Amino acid sequence: MRTIDLMITIATGGHTFYFPVPARGNVSAVRVACNATMAATGTLIVSRATDAVNTVTIPAGDIAAGTIYDGVPDTTNKALLFDKASATATHQVLKIVTDATFVGGAAMLSLSVDFDDTAYIRQAPLEE
Repeated sequence: MRTIDLMITIATGGHTFYFPVPARGNVSAVRVACNATMAATGTLIVSRATDAVNTVTIPAGDIAAGTIYDGVPDTTNKALLFDKASATATHQVLKIVTDATFVGGAAMLSLSVDFDDTAYIRQAPLEE
């Protein structure tokens, strides 16, 4: 298990960032904190290409600056593999998207991603 810690400066919401993965693995958890208020119903999505693997949705009432908020793994895509050696470029990076309402203005966003680099694929034997 590796933890990827990112500090992202944003002027407003509505941005897309890409971060190269350190190894073959999947995202097991995402935590977010910000030095500004995170706005109600705003979202931050970590995905592989267009497939969301973890989503942070701020509940009604906003989240105060400095509060840590956990994302929720996608029920369908939570185990998708990322691989820095993949022939598919979009599988080599974490795609991080904040919607336009995630924060109300300029902010420093702290993102902690638990990346499970012990992932493997179980394959049926070719011969029985």
